[in-house]
Amino acid sequence: MATRYDQKTKDQVVAFIVDYNARNGRGGQSAAAKKWKLNPITVKAWMEKAGVASPGKAAKKKARLAAGKSGRSGSASAALKRMIAIQEKIDVLRGEYDELKTQL
Repeated sequence: MATRYDQKTKDQVVAFIVDYNARNGRGGQSAAAKKWKLNPITVKAWMEKAGVASPGKAAKKKARLAAGKSGRSGSASAALKRMIAIQEKIDVLRGEYDELKTQL
């Protein structure tokens, strides 16, 4: 027979996972499943119901697609524009670094 868990326990598990992932980057769901002796599918369902995204590749891809970014621009000119903008930022940072280095 299936075990029923109260909302307090579910909230504790989700909070544990969020905290664990914040400290370690990932692995919270597995750690929670072991700690509370839960089925990983149950843990995943609780996470989804709580609205917490998992840190895996699929969640990152889904979030990127939802934001309207595919990860690639599709054109060389767009890539070149991004490279130029990044190079300008690097030049500014180099100038700041050189200024700070002279103060040492």
